[in-house]
Amino acid sequence: MWFIQTGKASLHPSCSRVWYNGSARQVMNILRRAIPSLQEVHMFYALSLLAGMMISVMVVFNGGLNAQVGFGLSLVVIHIAGLVTIALVMLMKREKPVFPKMPPFWYTAGLLGILTTVFNLLAFGHISVSAMMALGLLGESMSSLFADHTGLLGIPVRKMRKEKVAGLVIILAGIVIMMTDFVLVPVLVSFMAGITVLLSRVINGGLARKSSITSATLINYLTGLLGAIVAAAFIGVPTPIPAQGPITNYLGGAVGAIIVIISNFVVGKIASFYMTLTLFVGQVSAGLLLDMMLQGFFPVRIALGGLCVLLGLTLNLLQDRAYALKTGREF
Repeated sequence: MWFIQTGKASLHPSCSRVWYNGSARQVMNILRRAIPSLQEVHMFYALSLLAGMMISVMVVFNGGLNAQVGFGLSLVVIHIAGLVTIALVMLMKREKPVFPKMPPFWYTAGLLGILTTVFNLLAFGHISVSAMMALGLLGESMSSLFADHTGLLGIPVRKMRKEKVAGLVIILAGIVIMMTDFVLVPVLVSFMAGITVLLSRVINGGLARKSSITSATLINYLTGLLGAIVAAAFIGVPTPIPAQGPITNYLGGAVGAIIVIISNFVVGKIASFYMTLTLFVGQVSAGLLLDMMLQGFFPVRIALGGLCVLLGLTLNLLQDRAYALKTGREF
């Protein structure tokens, strides 16, 4: 029992031994189990943040390759690097690829991946990396709202709610702040890159449900490589092929495959709310650092715009979370 002694609460002596022998031991056991769990959760947050940062790095690597060898050949090299990476992962896991019997449409995610790469290559160097990431987020957000509202490709229907408009407006305002120079084509293709990312993710998800995540990723890079070869044949390859550039120019495809692996590993381990936030924070923070390295100064305006985008994203995610708790539906 508790009693007051010299202005402090303490245990009665007759209870102290029971508390020490019983409750204290339970508390210590709980702490022993909780500390590794907390460390594991923090690891998932760190991996999600890392995946976001790697997206920005991948864009820069691919941009460097495009500048070195040209549009067509860079598409082929990027997909070869990604295919080799995912194949090595499957070999290490001793996992055999699965090619499910599905309509050809479900094998088109790799072709959409080519479009995403093309859009990023067209935008790189004309607007900041951070702005590319933010515009991609806007395209992904708006297309995901449309997909949820219509139940596109069999995903669960989640009707658009007017509460989300405010968050989208704030995101758009942040992007406007980030745009030091408005160049129409890079802005449009960065926005469209977000749309193709969303469509590719939905199709890959459907394919993965019939096979596995790694098999779906392998198929993605296989079909992407075939499409890249066809595209390179039409676009043309420079002759002679330019001299070898920095090794980083050839790592974009491998980085892309690693991003997919990390993202699939983290999904379900932390709430989607925090995963989306950490991914975006990773993208923008790495984008700011890369912009600073490429431009030679810290882009304050881009940083302020990025914070505005983060605010709008957080507002929408908080509303989704509140709606999910209220209705019992997963958002």
